[in-house]
Amino acid sequence: MIHPDTTVRTVSHQLGNGVFATRDIPCGTVVVVRDEYDLCLPYGDFQKLPEMVRQKMETHVYHDKDGMLVLSWDHARFMNHSCSCNTMMTDYRLEIAVRDIYAGEQITTEYGLLNVQEPYDIHCGCDGCRKRLKPDDIDNYGKVWDEMIKAALLTIPDVPQPLWDMVTPDIKNRLEALRLDTDQYSSVQNLKWRMDSI
Repeated sequence: MIHPDTTVRTVSHQLGNGVFATRDIPCGTVVVVRDEYDLCLPYGDFQKLPEMVRQKMETHVYHDKDGMLVLSWDHARFMNHSCSCNTMMTDYRLEIAVRDIYAGEQITTEYGLLNVQEPYDIHCGCDGCRKRLKPDDIDNYGKVWDEMIKAALLTIPDVPQPLWDMVTPDIKNRLEALRLDTDQYSSVQNLKWRMDSI
């Protein structure tokens, strides 16, 4: 489930839709929680879907760390990539704001954390754009991403959390353990999955 202070708008003809903040969302805010309503399909089941359905879904699905194809049930599926993203996927079944997001700003994420299986070109237009997503992005950038994510996770108690009730008790316990001991942090390396591993 995505943060309530968000909406879908057209970004451009080339990019299509994106998600935008309707109010300021501070760093450390849980922006998306993976919940029981998200559609999760094993790869084999996804391949059995009609081709037209697969083509429509492929734009919006990602592989989780277990290789399941996940399709968010709400407009979280319209979040676009940026190499200078303002939210990031974590190994805590949630996406966290890694910097302040201002009203009217597009909410972006790091597709390098979504287990892309083949390299493909990106055109996010940000300063420092990598120009291409690669399956080994987690290996190449994971340490930098971990530092950003860990810092944001530690500020969770300090900012309003409209989605907190959607976070499961076990994840809340893991986040509390992290707050008490930063060595308990679970790296984005734990999100990595490759199709050739099945």
